[in-house]
Parts: sequence; structure tokens; C-alpha cells
Amino acid sequence: MTEREWLEGEVRLAASLTDADRIRILRDLLRTVDAIRRTKTPEELKRDDEVRRLLDDDPARERYVAWAERWA
Repeated sequence: MTEREWLEGEVRLAASLTDADRIRILRDLLRTVDAIRRTKTPEELKRDDEVRRLLDDDPARERYVAWAERWA
């Protein structure tokens, strides 16, 4: 099974979820993010924020998309 096939299956599964299921999943994700952030040092958090900012900039995002497409 390719990654794309797996992802297509996940999308089909997600389409069958109720709103309550989606909210529960998103809350679980938020709790996970909070737990991960609590384990990081201020320096690591600053670096993560910088990476996120760079990826949100158009040129960086375009480079990332191009890189990801090469591996797909």
C-alpha cells in the first residue's frame, strides 16, 4: 500500500465521523501538543516557532512543497 492509498483510506474514514468524533480527536491533538510543549526548553520552543514561521513564508512553503513532491 502506498502512502497515497493509505491517506485516501484515512480521508474516507474521516468522512464517516460525526462532529462529536471530530471534536474529540481535535481535543486529543490539543492535549498532545500541550504535553509535548511542556517537555521542551524555551530554546527548543523558540526554534520550533522560528521553523514554523519560515515554513509559513511563501518561498519556504514553496521549497517544502517541491521537496515533498520529489519524495511522493
